[in-house]
Amino acid sequence: MIRKIKIAFDLDGILIDKPPFVPKRLLEWLFKGSDGERLHYRFPKTKLEQLIRKLSHFYFFRPAIKENIEVVKRLAKDKRYELYIVSGRYSFLEKETYIWLKRAGIKNCFEKIFLNLGDNQPHLYKEQILASLKPDIFIDDDDLIADFLAGKFPEVKIFCCFDRGEKCRKAKFINQLTEITS
Repeated sequence: MIRKIKIAFDLDGILIDKPPFVPKRLLEWLFKGSDGERLHYRFPKTKLEQLIRKLSHFYFFRPAIKENIEVVKRLAKDKRYELYIVSGRYSFLEKETYIWLKRAGIKNCFEKIFLNLGDNQPHLYKEQILASLKPDIFIDDDDLIADFLAGKFPEVKIFCCFDRGEKCRKAKFINQLTEITS
């Protein structure tokens, strides 16, 4: 039996686009706090903050990155691959996440979907999941997380894919998901 290639994807910025008309600086402040260089992510503690975050993750405001969705659908049909989602999304976004995946038509493309239901720091949660999952490939759009994980898992091909034009220091930068299987 041939061993399948395990590919794990982050969600936001890889399969799910950012909300239109929302400035990048505001998004980074909401998620990373005021210091975008530090590896620390804000957990919205108040019900109001969580409600705002839930509304910002409503499927209507978070379009699919269509070309990446097509890559996932193609890979899901190929018996050589096992696909996973490893997302740092917090527990209060679980329902919105599954609604989005169903509406995008990709919920059943994955062997397993890992969401950060314990509300841990996203980079630490992803480290824990990658340690147990042992994927061959992991793709994230957050350069700090991708570099952190590349330092922890040299045997995993960690790819950093995003549209800001920045490049990761340890993870391999790609422009499109199609590059991961070429």
